[in-house]
Order: sequence, then structure tokens, then C-alpha cells
Amino acid sequence: MNHITINVEHLPEIVLEYILCQVSLYSDLKHCMLVNRRWYNLSKAAVRKVQRDLQHALINRQIQWRHMLPEPGPKISERYAHSCCVNGDSMYVFGGCTTANTTFNDLWRLDLATRRWIRPLATGTYPSPKACATLVSHKDNLVLFGGWTHTSPYSPYQNRKIFGHLHVYSIATNRWTQIVTTCTSPSLGGHTATLQNDEMVVFGGLECPNGAGIFSSTNDVWVLNLKEWTWRKQATTSPQPHPRYGHSQVSIDNKNILILGGCGGPNMLFNDVWLLRKSVEVEEPWEWIELTVLKKENGTPHLAFHPVCKVGNHVVILSRGQQYRSSPSCLPQVLRVPSRIWVPPQADSRPHSRSSHQQEVCLNGKKGVLKRQKVDSQFPVSSSDEDEKSQSKEQAKKLVSTNRSQTQATCDTSPSKPGPSHVIRTSETFGTSTSHKQEISPRPILSIRPNAQCNRQRQLESLERMEQRIRRLRAGSKPCYPSGRRQQRISSPSRNAMCIYVLDIGDATEKKSVSWIPFPTESTMSFGPEEMILFSLVLGRGELIMFGGIQKDLVSKRQEGEAVPDVVSNSLHFICPEQFSL
Repeated sequence: MNHITINVEHLPEIVLEYILCQVSLYSDLKHCMLVNRRWYNLSKAAVRKVQRDLQHALINRQIQWRHMLPEPGPKISERYAHSCCVNGDSMYVFGGCTTANTTFNDLWRLDLATRRWIRPLATGTYPSPKACATLVSHKDNLVLFGGWTHTSPYSPYQNRKIFGHLHVYSIATNRWTQIVTTCTSPSLGGHTATLQNDEMVVFGGLECPNGAGIFSSTNDVWVLNLKEWTWRKQATTSPQPHPRYGHSQVSIDNKNILILGGCGGPNMLFNDVWLLRKSVEVEEPWEWIELTVLKKENGTPHLAFHPVCKVGNHVVILSRGQQYRSSPSCLPQVLRVPSRIWVPPQADSRPHSRSSHQQEVCLNGKKGVLKRQKVDSQFPVSSSDEDEKSQSKEQAKKLVSTNRSQTQATCDTSPSKPGPSHVIRTSETFGTSTSHKQEISPRPILSIRPNAQCNRQRQLESLERMEQRIRRLRAGSKPCYPSGRRQQRISSPSRNAMCIYVLDIGDATEKKSVSWIPFPTESTMSFGPEEMILFSLVLGRGELIMFGGIQKDLVSKRQEGEAVPDVVSNSLHFICPEQFSL
């Protein structure tokens, strides 16, 4: 009996393509491409299929968030407003800043196959520490342009500054090189840049004529020729977008660029979408077209400082979920009346003249009434007058009992009845004479800090809210470790969880319109981490990669009027289809 030998080459192409889709799309798939021509074509088809699956999953919100836990080895520090791009099987991150007036000029590489951070020890001319710069990938080089730096807390060292420097990092030689262009380059920060063939197109940002001083936003278009290293200011048609920074720029094809949102200054946030169309001739101005945005009710609440990423004919934006803007659980906390200063009510119901009251403006914006009794200079202080002495003792006793009940009703610091040290002294007490204070000395001691207990209660409430939030964050993520890697899948939404918004740009060039894709049913929604801004979002192979950013809990900031510190992140989040395993 003859035995027929069957190997992987006998598998149908559809089966072999499915198998290739299950391996790592970075290092493993690269090795598969080297087997033979058939495997090369099937590997390319597997990449296209995974990209289609990601686009379909984003439209239907059938995606999963995976948080990458730190691996052993070097760890990148927390940062936001950094520069990021993908080249081959690696993601590169440069610079950024923190809330401690620290700006970085380090370069990090994330190996997407092993999910490990690597810091290349590059040579050459390092760029200055900066944030809000642009980093684009061109062949085997990374092109870094512009940026902004923090003001140093030590004035002799460095002031706030915008750069116009141009640096190129060679991946092959691991070397930084500063390029001196033939034309004067602009000094920009908070701008955007995309590649159009062998040209880098830069739009908007903050500019400063001398590199330091007063900043102003711009809507100029600059083009850098990457072959000749020459700058030119590109003429454009009118009307033009408003000057802005913190926007997003997407390259649709080699002739069309999309500009989304941005900020023009205080209270000037844009949600508009513009199309910049290149002309055939270099001398002709490029055309600006404001696109019609359809189904705005399905759009993101914020486009400024939220980077976007193009996936096929769609643009993906990560922002706060719409249902959390006015959810019942958040409204009571937003509308809650702060109580920084306790204002005691009247001690009795007797009418008082207007002169015996003084309006005091509290820190929370409300007005209360503090009763202030006049001190009578003719008040008898003789110790031999027993009638007046007993009358004063009764009034003091009544005052202490009234304050005790008011304190318990207002501060409510504990279930038990407050002791003598909890009594709050009102301004009426200061109306008594020295001899009368000696008579009531056996009574409970009055506090000289009337707001101390309420301030203490407010601090305890704030600590309790923080503790509850930490418990909620810990309970919101359940660890899972597919493929032997340390990852966590985010399964429970937090109060300010980020949500995915998808903008269809398929009709941008023909019909001059874009449309927000409606949300699916709530059961298919997937929520991400806490809301971030100034993070990076790039496209890998069949996945979106989010890194860093700064978190701002707006709801907590409204509670009690306290300033909640910003949280800077160095977390990695991967967005992929539900059936896809990293």
C-alpha cells in the first residue's frame, strides 16, 4: 500500500492564507514571504485581509482594546505632545513633555513584533528638547521638523521657544543629521505634516517671528522638497481655513490632503473639515475646499488635540463617549454645590436690623449672612451684679447649644454627637465681655477656627472619591495573556472612557462631503481607557496603536472647585478586531 506524503504545500490557497493571518504580521510574516513566490503573494493577501477586517470592525465597533503591560527592560517615561510614526516593523517616538516643565529629546523604538521598547544610542547632531513637533517616515529616514519647548523654571537657562530646525534620523546608520536648507524655514509648533511623494507638506501651527516671544496661530502651507532640501511657501486659494494649531492632517492620496478640527485660541475650537487639493503646475495655487460634514450628531465632541488615523477610506478619532457627557451618574456631581466655607444660619428667629448683618461673598460664588452683634461699650461688667451675670450665663448656654445643633446639621462629620472640640464659634461670642467669658469657662471650649472641621470633611470626601476611583480602575481591567505576552483587555468602561468615532471620507474628493458613521447598538460598543489628549495614534498591520497622552478628569475638577492634577501616561493600547489575537 502506497503512502501519500502531504505537506503544507498541498493545502488550498484559501486555507494557507487563513493560517498566515494567524501568525504575527511583523517578523513571522516577513519570514514567510521569503519561502517562495506563492507564499509571498499569500502573505501580501493576508495583510490586505487583516486591514479589511480592521476597517470593518471599526465601522461596526466590533473591536477590542488591549493594554500592554510593561515588559522587562528599558521603559519609556511618561509624556504627551510627542512625535510618533511607523517605519517597517517599528514605531518611533521622539521628545514630548511632562507637567513638570520638562521637555525631552530622546528617541525610542517599539519593536512591534516583540512589543518591547528599545532606546537607540544614536550619534550625530541631536535635536533640541522639544514637543509638538512632526515626525514623518520617508524611505529609511525619519524627518523631524519644528517643535516647541517648555519655559525653564530657572530663568538664566531657557525661555519658551519655537524651533524651525530640520533633523533627519537614518535608521540604517543610527545617526542624527541637522539639515541646513537653502531657503529660510519657518519656526512652527503644534503644526501637522504629511508626505506627498517626495515632498513634506506642513500646515498651520503656532509661529513666532524671532523664535521666542508672543505666539500666533497661522494657516500657511509650507512644502519641503525631500530631494533638494528646499522650502517654499505654497500659494493657496480663498476662502481658507482659520489659523489654527492642535489639528489633524491626513493624506488621502498624492493630490489631496484633509485637515480636521484644531484650536484657534481661547474658546476657539474647530470641528470643520477642509480639503487641500494640489495643482498640476507648481506655479499654480493649491485649492482649499470646505467639505460638508453629514450626520454631525454621530460625530466626536472634540477634534482639537485628539490625533486621528486613516484606515482605508475612513478616519478614526478617539474621544470621550457621547453618553457620558450628560449621563445621570455625572450630572449630580457636576451640579453639586461646593461648600468651601461654612456660613452659620441665624441663632434665633428674632428680626434683626440691616445694620447688624454684613454680606460675605464665599469662594463658591454664593452669598451668606454672618451675624455680627455690636459690642456695647456701656455694657456693665461689675461682678457684683448677679442678675446680669446670670442672664449672661443663660445667653451663653443657649448660644453653645444652638451652635452645637447647627454644627451637627451642617458639617455632619460623624454619626455620633459632636464633643466640645467640634463646636464652632460664631461672631456673637465676641460680643461678650471678659468677665462673662470667665463665668462660662466650665462650658465646652469654643474653636478659634470656624471652618476647620468642614475643611477637614471636604478633604476626607476628596480622598474617598480618589480611593473609589482607584478601586474602579483596578476592577475595570481583567488580565488575559494571549500568545504568552503580558496584556490586559479593557472590558469595563470608566466614567470618562474613550470611544471610537469613524468619519467616512470616501466622497471627500468627488462629492465634497464627509459623513460620520452612526453608532451601532450599545451591546457592540467597546470602551477604551480614560480620556486622553495630545497622545499619538498610528496604524500598524491590522491594528491601531495609541501611546502616551495627558489625562484630564473634567468632572472631578468641577467637584468642590478643586484643581485635579493632570495625569501623564506612557501606556500602550492596541485596537484590533475582536476575533484577532495579538
